Amino acid sequence: MLAEVLFFGIVIYLIYKVLFDFILPVSHAGKQMRQQFRDMNEHMRQQQQNNYQEQNNHQNTSTRKAEKVEGDYIDFEEVKK
Repeated sequence: MLAEVLFFGIVIYLIYKVLFDFILPVSHAGKQMRQQFRDMNEHMRQQQQNNYQEQNNHQNTSTRKAEKVEGDYIDFEEVKK
């Protein structure tokens, strides 16, 4: 009887230690990694969107500049032979 209680006490203690010292920390670390991965993907998506907007803005401003330059007079120097 005492041996059984002692045996079950040790088994319950070992299960408790394995659960709280190994399984739960691993599960918590997995959740943190998934959250960091989501944050990283969101950050990359925002950067790509910003780069796309900057490229469109740059293309629009260069198109406007090209339109203005077409009608302007451009100075040049004569090349002597």
